[in-house]
Amino acid sequence: MMTVKMKEGFEVDGMKIGKVTSRKVWPLMTSQETRNCLGRIRLHALNRSGPRAASKSRSFLRAALENPADPIDRNPNETFHCAIGPILIIAQVFGLFPVMGISSPSPKNLAYSRRSARTIYSLIVIISIAVMAGFSIMHMLKTLKAEAFELKGGITSATSGAVFYGNSLIGAVIFLWLAPHWVVLQQDWRAMERLINRLGHPKLRWKFKIITGIVLLLALIEHLVSIVTNTIGFTYEKTENSTIEHFLHFYSATSHPFILSSLDYNIALGIFLFIISKFATFVWNFTDIFVMLISTGLAEWYKTLNESLISTIGCHKTLSEWQALREYYASLSLLVKQVDTYISPIILLSFANNLYFICLQLLNGLYPTDNGLLSNLYYFGSFVFMVTRTVTVTLLVARINDQSKLALPVLYNCPASTYCMEAQRLQQQLSSDDIALTGLRFFSVAGAIATYELVLLQFNVAMNK
Repeated sequence: MMTVKMKEGFEVDGMKIGKVTSRKVWPLMTSQETRNCLGRIRLHALNRSGPRAASKSRSFLRAALENPADPIDRNPNETFHCAIGPILIIAQVFGLFPVMGISSPSPKNLAYSRRSARTIYSLIVIISIAVMAGFSIMHMLKTLKAEAFELKGGITSATSGAVFYGNSLIGAVIFLWLAPHWVVLQQDWRAMERLINRLGHPKLRWKFKIITGIVLLLALIEHLVSIVTNTIGFTYEKTENSTIEHFLHFYSATSHPFILSSLDYNIALGIFLFIISKFATFVWNFTDIFVMLISTGLAEWYKTLNESLISTIGCHKTLSEWQALREYYASLSLLVKQVDTYISPIILLSFANNLYFICLQLLNGLYPTDNGLLSNLYYFGSFVFMVTRTVTVTLLVARINDQSKLALPVLYNCPASTYCMEAQRLQQQLSSDDIALTGLRFFSVAGAIATYELVLLQFNVAMNK
């Protein structure tokens, strides 16, 4: 027997599961074959308290991963853990994600230690970026006055450094905070994959490589052009002033004047500024890449389920087949909610940072300046790249919600001969459940973003007149 109590919680076979904050009643499983695997993921979504819920289901996850007779594990090279592993290795070079075992074939080998070399390296990177953020914030407090709003480029000069290094600092700290939770999250993800992949498995490896390769290549080109534009007055020909030391001094003076206004330049400071700026730039770009990969991994699993449902909708399905399909959708829905719990700060940081720089460039004007052709090309190219990347992140995140609703028209046209109570429950589940990555639920104000940018553009036109 099963008892369901709304608002207060619910019990299964006399065991209280937890408090339910939503009025939606999740479908409970009766299939012995999938009960254990789906139950592992269910514990997290019903109690959205983060690490506490993760620790409760860890034993269940380990039992599932060590028992190959329970869940099915087909095509392990295309699992999310294996597909994102090479990208996370690149991130670890820049001090992000200090998790051990990311190149292993199974998430069972993932581990996090506060005393590991990876964690110590991440802390060194965070401290270095924090020093830069501190100097840039002090510069902003000194220069952000009323006069800055009257000068073209005054706001950019006062705030861009603080926002850039502040964003990189927050991003590095969030990835360090995510590292211990990533271990349990990937075990839950693998449990979901083993449950669903009997219907097929999305090919994630080549998609992840294409997304990462394109973004990093364009970001590298944009950054190299940025270095060239910051050193336009530097003589690259072989002269006495074309040494590496002179180049670093010239680059530091043009790109980090707020540092040299407080500290005397030396070669060690020049090397530090050059290297740490590259680390901060990577953190900024990797934040968007990470959101893209997470969104693609979840959306592709919804696509796999939808294709399986659409291809067999005309065939007669038994009650147990409809029940299994509903449980697959439920397990994936619960995983999305669990991922949203941990990834929301990164999503919010990505959108906030991109929105700031887009609005700032709109405020400065979309008109050519007298700084030369290369500077103008860099300005427009950087702006187009930033807008394109932001739009891509937005569309990939929104694709999860689109894919979660794609099966509804098919269910509405389900033949009467195969329609049953389980099909009705699946239809109600898909139509009533809001599946999305929320960004700490800040995206309810997304409609104001376009209005704000239009106001900035009109304000800029008025200033130029």
